[in-house]
Amino acid sequence: MQPDFLARIIGINADSDNCFQEMDSLLRSDQGAVSLILRVANSAMYSRGRHIKTIPHAINLLGINIIRSLAILSVSRSIFTQIKNKLIKKHVWQHSLLTALACQQICIAMGEKELSEEAFVAGLLHDIGKVLLFYNNPNGYIKILGYALEKPCACAEAEQKFLKIDHYDVGKQTIWEWKLPVYFENYTAICLEQILPDQTQDKVLHFLAIANSLIKDAGFGASPSDLPCSKEKLMRMGAGEKLIAHLLEESFMQRLVQNEIYRLCV
Repeated sequence: MQPDFLARIIGINADSDNCFQEMDSLLRSDQGAVSLILRVANSAMYSRGRHIKTIPHAINLLGINIIRSLAILSVSRSIFTQIKNKLIKKHVWQHSLLTALACQQICIAMGEKELSEEAFVAGLLHDIGKVLLFYNNPNGYIKILGYALEKPCACAEAEQKFLKIDHYDVGKQTIWEWKLPVYFENYTAICLEQILPDQTQDKVLHFLAIANSLIKDAGFGASPSDLPCSKEKLMRMGAGEKLIAHLLEESFMQRLVQNEIYRLCV
């Protein structure tokens, strides 16, 4: 775990005069982050045909917000490269990464491209409570996840049954202990499948809830659901018919799993 690195990355003010120097200096302390950022920055998603050779070059071309997303991606990936269990990799790591990518694409589809990097980070971190529960009790959490999938029931319900705590509690505590922005609790400490109508005013939270539901129904993070059930869930979350049709096209999910970032990190 690298909570200090995460907090410092997230805490860099993109509007400050020395933000580029701060980011460059911080990233130089983590060679793994540098390597992944340059590889992803040179992917078709970000490079636009330009060869990016150094972190300062990447920051200049892509900007602080995209570099921040890639740095957080490197932290997430470093945690899961050490994990061999297939259930955890599919239902926590792949779920989080696909949710991040889907949330990003929903922002773009809804004409909110300026929110896409925050949406990506929200997707990556929304299940940090599950990561930490597993990190502190690997064998126990594998059994809990297996129970939730077999039952089937919500992970939080299974966590409460066996641990008397759930990943929402842990997510909330983590935001405080790691000194991350308080608003991150919106992403880590509430049930995204039960967001309230007034919470949909927060566009990133709303898109995250939609992305989370979509990826779970595809079989990453939960047992898969059929198309009518998925459509009904998305409608309850306030997704419009046009967006629902776009998301439930078979090609949408195919593009996510074929995405260069997903393939590189998984």
